[in-house]
Amino acid sequence: MLKNSKQIVVVGAGIGGLTTALCLKHFGINACVYERSNEVTTAGAGIQLSPNANRVFSCIGLIDEVSALSRRCKGVRVFDYKSNSQLALFDYMKFKQDAAFLFCHRADLVNILYAACKKSKIPVHFDKKLEKIKNGEVIFSDGNVYSADIIIGADGLHSNVRKAVIDEETPIFTRQIAWRSIVPNSINQDDFSHVTLAPKRHLVSYPINDGSQLNLVLIKEQNEWQPDGWKHPEDPKAVKESFKDFSGEASKIIASIESVYKWGLFRYPVKKKWYNDRVILVGDAAHPTLPFLAQGAAMAIEDSFVIASKISKFPKLSFAFNEFQRERLPRVQRIISASAKNARTFHLSNVISRLVLHFFLRVLTKFLPHLLVKRFDWIYDHNVTN
Repeated sequence: MLKNSKQIVVVGAGIGGLTTALCLKHFGINACVYERSNEVTTAGAGIQLSPNANRVFSCIGLIDEVSALSRRCKGVRVFDYKSNSQLALFDYMKFKQDAAFLFCHRADLVNILYAACKKSKIPVHFDKKLEKIKNGEVIFSDGNVYSADIIIGADGLHSNVRKAVIDEETPIFTRQIAWRSIVPNSINQDDFSHVTLAPKRHLVSYPINDGSQLNLVLIKEQNEWQPDGWKHPEDPKAVKESFKDFSGEASKIIASIESVYKWGLFRYPVKKKWYNDRVILVGDAAHPTLPFLAQGAAMAIEDSFVIASKISKFPKLSFAFNEFQRERLPRVQRIISASAKNARTFHLSNVISRLVLHFFLRVLTKFLPHLLVKRFDWIYDHNVTN
């Protein structure tokens, strides 16, 4: 067990950073969290929390709070954009009835984690923009310098901590642009995620909060480069024009978009080493994940528990870090690969390929519906708390 005299700094007070601090506390290890923003960041929209992530919240005693502010996801329905006909049904209530699939607002989740940190007396410091890490010291732009025995970079896609660990590479634009929006649930969509497929595009919608709103994610292939990050306002007319041929309920919710943000999707090479000396990366800082499996946050949450458990178990830091990466690297690589494959499947444009996919999905739904759900057991049944 690591002694509490060790100074542990967690950089980033998002989902990954706050969960990491809470997981460390679960193992009896104290940490301090430093965040560049002037308050806990609650920006964002909906988030899907799958069972593999929720097992961590259950283990650290937060699942009741998370569930209370979430909606139980009953499954996934897949539709064709043109006919609006249902292609597939992933029925979680029938085949995963004991597993917690949740729809949550990102702000609610972050607030739950922040409140838990305050309750556990975990210090969270704001207005702390990291300048650099040197000789075990964390140097912030306000001039404050803190010595640390362990520095955990949970500062997301544009991580400053990553600069102390690996050489930066130029990210690769995937030729895909995404939009996020929250709209009224005018179609009375129930607690299923809806995925509507079209050539080179798709739409995902699911209810959040009290069910009166829908979280929308719309993704389209295009060659033009877009700024990385998701906080770029977009004219709703541009989105509506890009998805104007969608029919049925999908067309109704697209028409109701009044405020929307866009971001370009970039692929970052997954490095073979996520640590250096006393610095280690978790979540998107280590392995950014495209959103086609809804596993980005889940991977950060899993990372949080695993790094805390390794630090707790192994007194020698290099061994703890190596064991963390040895356990996590194959899983995140498989997630990233499957996510990229989903992107290609969602956006099939060849007519024959689309017909084959639709036929395959309909046959499985009618005759072997359990197989649709079972093929993702490797994701959802995973339990890092064992």
